[in-house]
Amino acid sequence: MSGAENRAPRCWEDVTQGEVLPEVVMPVTLSLCVLDASATRDFFPGHHDRDYARGQNVRDVYLNTMFFHGFVDRMAGAWAGPAAWLLRRRLDMNLPVCVGDTMRTKAHVIRHYQEEEHGLVDVEVEVSTEHGIGVKAVLTYILPMRADLEKV
Repeated sequence: MSGAENRAPRCWEDVTQGEVLPEVVMPVTLSLCVLDASATRDFFPGHHDRDYARGQNVRDVYLNTMFFHGFVDRMAGAWAGPAAWLLRRRLDMNLPVCVGDTMRTKAHVIRHYQEEEHGLVDVEVEVSTEHGIGVKAVLTYILPMRADLEKV
C-alpha cells in the first residue's frame, strides 16, 4: 500500500462503477492488537487481555473500531490516490476480528456520480476473516476532475 504519493492523481473520469480495488491481506497478531489499543488509547480490556476477551465469549483479543476506520481509509485511499478527499465514511462492525484471524479486503466502486462541480465515487469495502464479514464500510471520495488538474 505504499507509493501512492509518487503517482499521478486518479481522475474521476478514469473510474467506472463496478471497478474492483486491489485486495489487502493482513494477519491479526497479539502484537497488532496491543499496539492498536496503545496507539488509539483504547484500553478496554478486550483489546489486550486474552482472559477478559474470552470471558466475553470472544475467541481471543480483538481489534477496535478505530483500527478499522484507519484500515479501510488507508486501503481505499491508496487506490483513490493522493489528490482524493475522503468526504464520508459509514462503517458497520459485524463480527470481532481476533488474534489468529487473517483479514482480507474485498472492495469495489458502487457509485460514480457528480454533485455540483464535484466528481464523487462511493467505494464499498468488506473486511472478512475465516469467520465471515467482520466489517463493512462505504467510503465516499471526491476525486479531481481532469479539467481541474489541467488548470494547475
